[in-house]
Amino acid sequence: MATAIPTQVVIFGASGDLTARKLVPALFSAFHQGHLPGGTQLIGVARRPWDDNGFREHLAQTVGKPTEHPRWAEFLGGVHYVRTHLDTAEDYRELARALDAAAPGPVNRVFYLAVKPELFLPSVAHMHAAGLLTQDGTNGPRRRVVVEKPFGADLGSATVLNQNLLGLLGEDQLYRIDHYLGKETVQNTLVFRFRNALFEPLWNQKYVELVQITVGEAIGMENGRGGFYDTAGAARDILQNHLLQVLALVAMEAPSSMQAKDIRDEKVKVLRALRSLDGLDARKHIVRGQYEGYRAEPGVDPQSQTETYIAARAYIDNWRWGGVPFLLRTGKHLPARFTSVKVQFRMPPHTLFGGPDECHLRPNAITLRIQPNDGIDITFDVKEPGQGLVIQPAKLNFDYAGRFQKATPDAYERLLIDVINGDQALFIRSDEIEQSWRWTDSLRARMRETPLHLYGRNSWGPFAGDELFGECEGRWVQG
Repeated sequence: MATAIPTQVVIFGASGDLTARKLVPALFSAFHQGHLPGGTQLIGVARRPWDDNGFREHLAQTVGKPTEHPRWAEFLGGVHYVRTHLDTAEDYRELARALDAAAPGPVNRVFYLAVKPELFLPSVAHMHAAGLLTQDGTNGPRRRVVVEKPFGADLGSATVLNQNLLGLLGEDQLYRIDHYLGKETVQNTLVFRFRNALFEPLWNQKYVELVQITVGEAIGMENGRGGFYDTAGAARDILQNHLLQVLALVAMEAPSSMQAKDIRDEKVKVLRALRSLDGLDARKHIVRGQYEGYRAEPGVDPQSQTETYIAARAYIDNWRWGGVPFLLRTGKHLPARFTSVKVQFRMPPHTLFGGPDECHLRPNAITLRIQPNDGIDITFDVKEPGQGLVIQPAKLNFDYAGRFQKATPDAYERLLIDVINGDQALFIRSDEIEQSWRWTDSLRARMRETPLHLYGRNSWGPFAGDELFGECEGRWVQG
């Protein structure tokens, strides 16, 4: 529910790239469109020797296009800076005093931890000790904490982190952010599925033959990411969070309402039903690869076995999806940056135009294009005009940009507005995190039994990736 109480958005790590590239542009866009409560402030917190004006000058040099907007100067009037190392309890008490001094009165506070994951728990513990997370009654000002991924490195560490954080603040105060859930097509998945009688009855094992979900990246280890990435790999970096979150929304049952609890309850059921890879033939369910030249990247072990490509054949063992393969794929240095979901439908049990086992006869599919060109495609067959029975493929396209004639809001903008308004529907709950790690851990344990295939930069990954498909199931989408 939206609030009229002013909000202080307090960003820890305010001198970093995420703040300038994503968070400040998102907040400014929400500000100039009137989506923020009046009096909302941005408080940057970092070690740099700046004052308010120094921080504002830094933003002017790094934020880019928003600084050209006529309301940028007005936005800067609500921007402040607190210099602190945030190493000691006294640092946090000083921060509390600075926030109180800047506040125009009673305020909600959003603490955005744009810091290293190992600092999540110490930061929250110090905030708790300094009284920064205390809330006054049911209707008093709220205190909320946003953490980025990665949330843990496996099931064990994620469970311990959850337990420790939830000992210091409530689940309703903790917002685990995955920016993929703020993308328009991801959000529209629920509307498309559950609002349209054309599609809802078909969304199950009776009619769906296969679902494939791809998060493709054209980049490699730019911006010095090699050191971090080599300790994570594609399974931890993308599959455990982005891919499984999209899968949960595509496969979930209809929630009883659009309230956060009901939506997240259904997502957890999907993740819990994912079949563990323990005991399965790893080579039939997992393909991993590494792009050529990865080991020469700065910060990467010259003998690294880290995967930059991972593909998996997964199953959801429930009534709706029993027996339907979900093929998941992500990789670095692919030819294009894109994210899509392709739902491929079965052939009719009897066809007048060829046998149901003919591999070229898979005309019906729905593709949800999540990025970069948000939209939906529906494919089907038609007869070509003229004599004879010549069948040709056809496609219906829906594009967000063409239909609505306006720019799609950045995912961070939508999610930050939701945090300020206290809406957790698009954020990840503790049991979601743990269930997604449970399945990812089973995959990572088995992928050591599979070969690490080399693939060329700007290719579609190792050829072995296509072997996850059955004989007549098709191949991976290409952009």
